[in-house]
Amino acid sequence: MSTVTIDGPTRDRLLAAGGTVELVDEAGNPVGKAVVYIRSGNYFVDDWPSDEEIDRRLREGKRYSVAEVNERIRRLKEDHG
Repeated sequence: MSTVTIDGPTRDRLLAAGGTVELVDEAGNPVGKAVVYIRSGNYFVDDWPSDEEIDRRLREGKRYSVAEVNERIRRLKEDHG
């Protein structure tokens, strides 16, 4: 992934917008999308998966129950606590 450094005013505008932001040039032409993670203060910019890719991942991806997630968290805390 490439990194692009932005200036302070641009950072402030991204943080104010929050969530998914469409980036356009001065003429209004789309340049890309940015996903602003306000909680961590990091910005993640990448190609957004298509609707078809999201559907495929939902169909083919592994699912975890709440109990499985809680058990994994418990084990991680034990290992790193």
